[in-house]
Order: sequence, then C-alpha cells, then structure tokens
Amino acid sequence: MTSTWDLDGDARDSVGDRDGEVLPGVTFSDGSAQFAGRDDSEIRLPFDRALEPGQDRWELELTGVVPGTRTGSHQAVATSRSTTNQGWALYIMPNGEFRFWSRVVGQGAWKQLSTGVIAQPGTSYDIAVGWEPGTVTVQISGGGTKDLTFDMAMPVINDGSNPIRLGNGGDQGTEFFYNGSIDAVTISADPLSDPWARCEADDTTSSTVRPPDLATLQRPIPDDEVAQLALEVAGNANRYVSTTYWDEKFAEEDGERIMLAPRLGNTEYALRGPAMAAVNSAIMIATGAYDPADTGVSEAEARARVIRLVSSAAAEHRANEPGGWGTESTLWQSSLWAYYNGFAAWLLWDDLSSAQQACVTNMVTTEADAMPDPAYYRDADGTIIRPGNTQAEENAWRSSLSGLAATMMPDAADSTQWRDDALALALAAWATPEDVTKSDVVNGRQLDQVLDGSNVWSDGTVENHNLMHPIYMLAFDQNVNTALAQQMTGQLPAAAYLRNVDLTYEALVDLEFPAPPWRPPGGTIYVPGEPTIHYPDGNDWGTTFPLYFAQADVIADSYGIGDDLSAPPSTWAKLHLQAALDLQNRFADGHTYLDTTESNYRLREERTAQIAAHTFLTRVLNASPGTCLTDRPYTTTTTDPLIGELELAWQSLDGEEGQALPEELRDDLRTALDRVADARDGDAPRGQVTAAVRALQRLLAQTDVESPAIDQIRESVGSGARCVLGLPGGPGVTTDR
Repeated sequence: MTSTWDLDGDARDSVGDRDGEVLPGVTFSDGSAQFAGRDDSEIRLPFDRALEPGQDRWELELTGVVPGTRTGSHQAVATSRSTTNQGWALYIMPNGEFRFWSRVVGQGAWKQLSTGVIAQPGTSYDIAVGWEPGTVTVQISGGGTKDLTFDMAMPVINDGSNPIRLGNGGDQGTEFFYNGSIDAVTISADPLSDPWARCEADDTTSSTVRPPDLATLQRPIPDDEVAQLALEVAGNANRYVSTTYWDEKFAEEDGERIMLAPRLGNTEYALRGPAMAAVNSAIMIATGAYDPADTGVSEAEARARVIRLVSSAAAEHRANEPGGWGTESTLWQSSLWAYYNGFAAWLLWDDLSSAQQACVTNMVTTEADAMPDPAYYRDADGTIIRPGNTQAEENAWRSSLSGLAATMMPDAADSTQWRDDALALALAAWATPEDVTKSDVVNGRQLDQVLDGSNVWSDGTVENHNLMHPIYMLAFDQNVNTALAQQMTGQLPAAAYLRNVDLTYEALVDLEFPAPPWRPPGGTIYVPGEPTIHYPDGNDWGTTFPLYFAQADVIADSYGIGDDLSAPPSTWAKLHLQAALDLQNRFADGHTYLDTTESNYRLREERTAQIAAHTFLTRVLNASPGTCLTDRPYTTTTTDPLIGELELAWQSLDGEEGQALPEELRDDLRTALDRVADARDGDAPRGQVTAAVRALQRLLAQTDVESPAIDQIRESVGSGARCVLGLPGGPGVTTDR
C-alpha cells in the first residue's frame, strides 16, 4: 500500500482517499510546500494504520527537503506522534542534525537514530527511512550523502489519536515547528504475505506437544452451588469479551493476524489484555461450557478469535519476530503474557495450523529457556532487600510459564530444566523466613538447599506497593496454574505449587489486624458473614474485588485447605462468587466494573474474565474436594501419575535404608514394583494394573520388617493406589488405562 502527496499546491493523495488538510500557515511555491515554523504551519495527513510500520517492509520518502534557518530547538519535518507519546518522527535537532526517532515495543524511551548529517539552510535533501523486522535504514542524498543501517526492534505505532503531521510534531502537535519546504512525501507499507511465515522459518522445536486430555476437561460440570456460581460468573465474563470487548477492540481487524504489540505504548496493555480475554474463551470452549446462545457468537467463530489473538501475539514475540517483545529477563512480565497466550493456544491446540503452533512453541520455549533465577523480598539472613516489594507474584507467574512449557512439551530436550525452574520458582514465591533454614523436602527439593531468601511473612501476609497487601496475598493462584496444567494431562498436581497456601489462606480468614496500628475498624481481612473485604493497610487498586478472593476460596476448597478455620472455604466461595455475580448483573453484557473507583486497573475486565475462567476450571478439575497432591521427586521424566508415585519406592530401595533390607525382601519388592511398571507401560487393562498394585500391597502387609524404607514404600504405593487408581482409602483422580 502506497500513498504519495505531491505538495505542489495542495495535499491530495495519489490514491485519492487519504487527502491531507493544509493549515493556513502553509504556502506553496515552485512545486513545494513552504512551512513558516509556527503552530498553524502544518499539513495533516489522515492517520491510517495500514501505512504505519510493523508488519513487513515500511518506507517514508521525503523529497526536496530544504531547511530554512535554524530555530534553536527541534524541528519536526514529518511525524506520527500520538497524544500518548507513541509513533515515529523525523526531526532536525537543535544542532541541525537529521535524526529519526521511534518508540519501540517494550521500551519507555524513544530510540534515536543519529545520521550525522547536518541540515544546511537552503540546501535540498532527499531522505528515505525504511523499516523491516529488526532493521532500520536511513538514506540521505542531495546536500549530504549517507546510507546507514541500524538495529531496531518492533516500532510502536500512532494509536490513531493524531494525524501524520508535516511541519509540526510534539505529542499534541503544538511544538517543534519546521522552518523550510518539502516537495513530496511518500509512505508505503507492505503487509505480510504469509502472517505466520517467520514462525515456520524459525521453528527449532522438535518437541511433540501433548495437548490436554479432553476427557478430563469435558467431564460433567459439577452441580454443587460453588461450581454453578463459578460457571455463571465465568459465562457472564465470556459474554462481555465475546461482545462489547471484541467489538470495541477488534471488530475492524479483518486480517488473519492482528497486530497487537505495536498498537499501544504500554506493552502490558497491548498484550496481556487480549491474552486474558483469550484464556476466558478458551477455557469455556475447552470445557464444553461455551454458550453461543448467550454470546450470540458461534463456537466456530469464538475458536477462530482465540486462535487469531494468541497466534498473533506469539508471532510478535522475539522468538519469531526480530526485535519482538520478550523475554522476561529483559521485559518484566513478558513470561506472564506468554503463559496466557500459550495456555489458551494449548487448550485449543488442534485448531491451530502447523505454522501457528510453531509460533506458540517458539514463544513458550524461548521464554522458558531465558527464565531468570528466583527473586526475593528478603535474603537468606532475613534482611529485607526490596522494601515494600515482594517478589512472590513475579516468581509465581514465571513458574506458570516454566510449568506450562514442561507440561505441554514433556519430551523436549529442556523439559527437565523447565520443570525444575517451575518448582524452584514456586517454592521461592511462597517461601517464609523459616523455610530458608528448614530441611523439609518438597518434590525432591530440600528447602534450605534451594531457597536463597523469602517473599512471604511468617504469618502468611505479603507486602507489596509498600502495603500489607491482601490483593498480592492472592498471587498464589499463579503457582496453581501449573497444578491445573498437570491435572489436564492426567498427572497429579505437585505439592510445591500449593505450599504455604494454607498459611496465607488462614491469614485471609482468621488473622486479626487490631486498630491501631492497622486501619479501623480492625479485625480480619474476611469480614465474618459478609462478602466485604477489609484492607488493614489500604488498597491502591480500588475498592471492589470479590472475584479475586473467590478464586482463592475455590482453590482452598478444591485442594482440601482451610476446613479447620472459623468458616470453611466453600462458605466464603459462595459469598464472594455471589458478590461478583451481583456486580455483573448490573450490566447486560456481563462486565463487572462501574468505574475506576471500584478498580483502577486498566485491564480490569480482562483480568476479571481470566480469573473467572480459571476459577471455573479449578472446580471442573476438582469436583471432589481434597484432590491428592504428589510429592514425587521427579527423578524420572515419566508423566504417568502411577509410575511417578512409585518413584519414591524405587528411590527408597536404592537408598541406604533400602540396601539394609533383607536381600530376599528387597528382590521381591523390586520384582513387584517392576510388575506394576510393566503393566502400566504396556498399556495393560486397568484390572491388570490394579492386580499388580494389590499384589505389591499384600507383600508390604505381610512383611514384619521395620524400616524407614518400608514406611516410604508403603506411603508411595498407597498414594498411587488411592490417588491414581481410585482404590479404597482416598480420592481417585486420573484416567483409566
């Protein structure tokens, strides 16, 4: 697409539908537009996103640029700067140098590309600026000659609040006036001929993605009150993201790929919001809960929207796009955006083309490979090193991404490292000062050997934004994300992802905060018998967040946490879910918030939609309260939950206590364990596997040898029997084989 404006008397466009507006201060002579260096001396060209950089090749050509006398300040020859300080600009600097400026995705400051060419008054220059992914070229001829190439990441485009301006160019278009003339301006932009081509070209992932188990996801929706309330809240949020949200944000996007990262200066708003909306729809579709009669959007269209959003975001990641967004080590929060997009894509994996799948796997693996080490609020000695700023939330969302990578690509070469990172980050996220010196072993990790600090206070509270902050006490939900992913592939959720949740949940329900020193009226965070939340130290996000706390309640209830508190989690879940529902019922489209006094987060509706869907998913996967957790050490790469539970049994036999057992007993136990493994690995009928486990249990029951190894083997086998096979003695979780 190309438009040319020959400034020989007006600013008509060569294609006739983007004619510019000439202000009174512009005059024309000798085939040029003359700019007088004042506020009314400009030409306004209609903003058109199709003529902005960001897809494939883009070029700005200015011919016959003849500067006048210097003004002592910046002069804007041509700019596309919005009122939110986004876009690009060609300036003459106060010293006279031609310099191209651009906002870049993920960077707060403008990138400045210095040409070294000093604009001489009265001298004519032709200038061409070209962008293609990762590179900017600047060519100047005429009064000076330069041919320069610069590295530059993905540019941020004008959001449409301002026209492209010639001769005038601050954010508000009321400064940086140009004194000189221009003969003509041409802007051309080439859309991507194949929107996913670079993902295919850069696909280095040989991993086979293991999609979620549809039988697990699409089991009957529980009919208890908590589950039904969660479904209703998630459905309302889905109606909003399917109608008002989509219509306002993306209705005019008719291409297969939607440019996301370049459209806003704040990358979080550009990428996180659509990703959270996609998570909501993907969960509703994958669980069979999507209701086209309620949204007015067919399921096929809803699926297509999710795929467009998540594939577009993934295609713009630096794993696929030179200079694109990411990774967490350089762009704070990017692993969370990658998690949301990757998780939504994974739920609908078979709907993606092979190229789109490559986009997603490249994004997820690149973020996982670049994962930072755990971060801490307090060091191992107990010294606060980040006052007022816990790292619990950062560690937890990073754990989500690493856990997703390991779970969806279990056969990848780096999967073991991703899983180890996920566990380490989860343990660090919710570590207390006491944990740093404990020899407790969680999923094979000894706390005092893996923790270099802590992020949660001993009483379960969390400090962030210089407040004791109940909202950030809820960030354990992002640790639980990996537990859910594990369950969706038939695995047992690891204990590490729920560690210390009981401590924090108790602090929400029963910990007293007397006033003073805390804010009146004092008392507990959860107000007895009410959905109201008391913020003992204040809340800088607003006043109204019942759904955030409902998610914590549903997590606690689903994983058997908090039954001994003053009121059980199910009671709180009903109160908080109903309060969230009451907020939504104020609006026909199902959104939650009235204004910024209730929540001032710019992505409040998208965040609500994501929380609602994850809360519902938690209930679908844990219809029977008290889901088993696994403490398997992950010494093998198996994803089979039964074999995973038996890891500790084999480990015990090979340990010092196991080697001390009578040789005959040790051999019999090993043979019995191997029979279970052979039956399981051979995909034998469930009855044969059960018989092998029962034989192993009988052997253990018959021995009168007392040994820590025998105790550990009994516990390991018992966990597998109860939690995997569903044999008497505890809840069963996973699939028939």
